[in-house]
Amino acid sequence: MVSTVEQLMISKISAPQSEGQLSLLTLPANFSWLKHLSAAEIAQFLAELLNCLPMPKADNQPDWVIMADIIDSWRETASLKADPLTAQSIAQGYAELEQGQTVSWATLREELAL
Repeated sequence: MVSTVEQLMISKISAPQSEGQLSLLTLPANFSWLKHLSAAEIAQFLAELLNCLPMPKADNQPDWVIMADIIDSWRETASLKADPLTAQSIAQGYAELEQGQTVSWATLREELAL
């Protein structure tokens, strides 16, 4: 057993028969970045990862490049969420979008002389 593990409780939101049951997912230390994601984000990460696996056939092999890209993308997302200033800026940006405080691309290009 790996000496350093992260244990995360995640909701089985994608399985209709689970009806709110929780699963304990034990992960090696190199996946400790998942603690910065919400349960819904972890479920989405795992779904994306599992969706890139082929159906069981002798001639099909997993596409390791796609899997690595999925892991890298989610690790970067977790990294952004782990930094309090970045997370606050992202939340502020979403709030501004919800309030309609946006600038059109044409206006932005004009202001930046692009």
